[in-house]
Amino acid sequence: MLTFLLPSISSARVTSQLVRRLQTLGVQQEQQSNRHASTSTFFQQATHAARTDEDAEDTHDRARPSHPITEEFSHFFDKRTPLPSPSASPSTIEKSKASYEIAAASRHAATTFRQAIGSRNPAEIIAAYASLVKAQQRHVDHVTSSSSCALQPSDIGFPVRKADIQSAISHLLQHAQREGHMEIRIVKACHQMFEDLNRTFGFRVGPTDLHRHLQTFCLAKSDRHDPCDIFRQLRASYPDWHTTSVEWNMVISYLVKRKSFGHAIKVWHEMLNYGVTPEVSLRNTMIRLHLALNNTAEAEAHLQHLWQEQDQLGIDTLTITVQGLCRLAIEGKGEGEDTMIKLRIYARDLRKAAESSPQMDPAAWRALLCYEAIVAGPAQALRTARQAYQPGLFNHNTLCMLLRLHVDDLNDLQSSDEALELLDRVQMAIDPQRYIKPDDRCYNILMLGLLDNLVTESAFKTDDAAAFEDEVDLLSEASANRQSRQLPTPNQIREAQLLYDHVRSLGVPPTPLLVTPLMTAYCGAFLPYLPSAMKLFSDLLAYRSSSRQSSNRRKSSPAFSIDMKIIQPVLDACVRLKDISSALDLLSRLDDAGVFISAQHKSQLMRRLIGITASWPEAFHIYRSLSRFPTSWSSLGSTSCKASDRGLDEKGYISLLECLRTLTFHEPKLPHATKSIIPAPPEQLLSIVLDMRESGYKPSPSTYTSILDYYSKIPEPSYLGIKATHEMLKQDASLEPDLALINALMNAYNRAGEPAMVLAIWDSLLVARQEIDGVTLSVFFDTAGRHGLLSLARKAIQTVRRLEGEQQVKRKSVMTKEAWDSWLECLARCGRLEEAIELAFGEMRTTLFRESLALHDLDAADCSVTQLVARSTQAPIKNKRGQHVGPDAKTFGTLLKFGARERDRRQKRIGGNVKTWSTASNSAGGGSIWHLLRQRIREEFSWLYPQVKNVGQETL
Repeated sequence: MLTFLLPSISSARVTSQLVRRLQTLGVQQEQQSNRHASTSTFFQQATHAARTDEDAEDTHDRARPSHPITEEFSHFFDKRTPLPSPSASPSTIEKSKASYEIAAASRHAATTFRQAIGSRNPAEIIAAYASLVKAQQRHVDHVTSSSSCALQPSDIGFPVRKADIQSAISHLLQHAQREGHMEIRIVKACHQMFEDLNRTFGFRVGPTDLHRHLQTFCLAKSDRHDPCDIFRQLRASYPDWHTTSVEWNMVISYLVKRKSFGHAIKVWHEMLNYGVTPEVSLRNTMIRLHLALNNTAEAEAHLQHLWQEQDQLGIDTLTITVQGLCRLAIEGKGEGEDTMIKLRIYARDLRKAAESSPQMDPAAWRALLCYEAIVAGPAQALRTARQAYQPGLFNHNTLCMLLRLHVDDLNDLQSSDEALELLDRVQMAIDPQRYIKPDDRCYNILMLGLLDNLVTESAFKTDDAAAFEDEVDLLSEASANRQSRQLPTPNQIREAQLLYDHVRSLGVPPTPLLVTPLMTAYCGAFLPYLPSAMKLFSDLLAYRSSSRQSSNRRKSSPAFSIDMKIIQPVLDACVRLKDISSALDLLSRLDDAGVFISAQHKSQLMRRLIGITASWPEAFHIYRSLSRFPTSWSSLGSTSCKASDRGLDEKGYISLLECLRTLTFHEPKLPHATKSIIPAPPEQLLSIVLDMRESGYKPSPSTYTSILDYYSKIPEPSYLGIKATHEMLKQDASLEPDLALINALMNAYNRAGEPAMVLAIWDSLLVARQEIDGVTLSVFFDTAGRHGLLSLARKAIQTVRRLEGEQQVKRKSVMTKEAWDSWLECLARCGRLEEAIELAFGEMRTTLFRESLALHDLDAADCSVTQLVARSTQAPIKNKRGQHVGPDAKTFGTLLKFGARERDRRQKRIGGNVKTWSTASNSAGGGSIWHLLRQRIREEFSWLYPQVKNVGQETL
């Protein structure tokens, strides 16, 4: 169906009697055909009127083209058009019904979206917008399927206005500003709305839309997207956008808030190169930045610019300047008397401006009170507050700041009564009518003072942070300094508990700021008292649950989240006490409360808690308990949550497998002397690899290699673990095994006593002409020696030499020194000890020397092999990397051990007693192969003899 035939929201009124009218009124065609009527342009005019509510930025939107009216539906809009004949086909009637239903659904979705915008509820707005997009897609599919030409998004006629989408974004931004940050789900919604403006709905993107899109990422709680990159991309995508100082100020303020001062200065210079003139608010931000860096000269330069432009500094500029200088004075970073002189001058100007201002400015008076406390003491600041008092002038931020400035009084607190008296004294000065109700921030300061955990140098950070976003993170300050403070005494903890009970009786909710200091004190005591800490944690979870369910919560009270700063102290106490049951109980409560834990933190918690488990079931229970936690706020409560939203990241899985491989558990019922190590259940350990794959991370060959090494190198190799890992290797279609993995698989089967599998892998390597190295040969020789397969070992050497002879380019031989050691050991195990000894003194030494000379790996490149053999009798021969070339202590030590075994067997056969053989023992067996080998080593490797002379002296 053509687009302009769709019923408009403002003109089409089709009744439910459409089908009956089409069938019964066909007789009146000819009578109505000549009837004079208006033209069919009414629909087009109504459609145009529906879009006139858009803002001024839409004046250049593309006009909707007109289309010819078809015969089937023209009678709805033109009285001269005859009604369709009674013989209309059923398919035509069904199409008309479908058109009406789709148009009605589109109108309903647009109406629902406007109602959600009116509610100002982010959840309702996001849900309604999702339904709107689905309805628009159905609308587009229907219109394009009935059109013979390509249509632009603006030609579809979907009943939504650009002002609707702009209002939705605006309300979501206002909600984020009230909360102090924007959650990731709201960021995604705002981003989608911005992208859909032009791509889906065909509206022109204007400066206001670009400004709000940038503001979205500046308010985002997550650092996943850098606003600087977003800003750069927007300027590149919309070159006609003339940015102003406001947009640059948003980005620079974002960086300053996160203390990325160097990056903020680069953006400032980029703005100057861009040709943007900085306004007052941006210069104020730069003043704050330079004072935070103690660059008073740069701050003065910005102040001079403002002075020249305005003839006098504004109250906001003076407030920011006094705040920054006060912070420098408190932290001791100022330039001594020079900083204090500047502070007095600007504080004097600020007081004049504040007293002459017709409007009350709480931020200015907070800065003045801080100045008074620094210069004349907290008592003078309270007297100044009494003199300047006006209803509404001071607020909670002022109360918190003045409390923190009473540093000496806070450090001298001995009881909860003294803490409440201090609070009453400060409140009386700034709020004699008691309109201000002390909140959790005030009591947090008092508790930190009682527990000797107050950060003195951060007394003014509360107000400085509030000047930016009114977001105060006192909790992070306490946790950051927890390790450097002395442990609180039992009396301090008891007084803090009394203060907590009193505050709770006043109706103050158990927020993280109120609960965490006391809970941390319980957990950090010399003997952690977990029951009290868990009780406080239960209060916190209960309040969080009730605040999330309550619909009449104050808008000014930001919803808090339980993060690692709160969880960590309790879990640390569980680890200290090795109380795994309490840790599992805490994890269960957190899971029921819908808490999310990031992948990095989950990995850390897993390693710490697994380290105190007493069995494999406990260890894997810890893994399962933590892995089910969502990793982000957006995945909470989602029924279709992906594995990547609840698992670990790639590094987390690898570190977890490493942690599990270090655990050792023994059979509990066996005597201590005979206890054997219990390996990790293969189905449990490999399930972590499956979880890793489901989370989108491909296990690397090294991951499988480490698991094979674990099962093969425990005291009793686990064939079940090796076999299960091998089966998983076969099922991993995306895996490209490397040589290290193949060698590990061969070695695992070798250690597990499965020579058939080793030989099968070896044969497959030769058939496929896959690369092998010295490790591959070493494993094969070890297998052959342990199982008496000497003929296969000889055949393997012949095959290797033949393949190396066929190579076009000479490479380093796979018969490395380690491979030679394994071959000699194989010969010794198969009863060819004499042959092994001759190879060690002869072919092994000359072959390794010849190869090193050919590869120019020796410093003595002008020497021959014969000369090197002669020199090797007096001193070791080393390559350019300092590694020994030729037989060494390991080579001859292995041969001496086998020689000692042969000596002892010979002694038993002749009926003698096996004894300890000393260096002087040359009688009664002095002609054994062990004695002969020792003597030959002394003669031909005199420098090596002291290292091996004691090998084999004890009976083996």
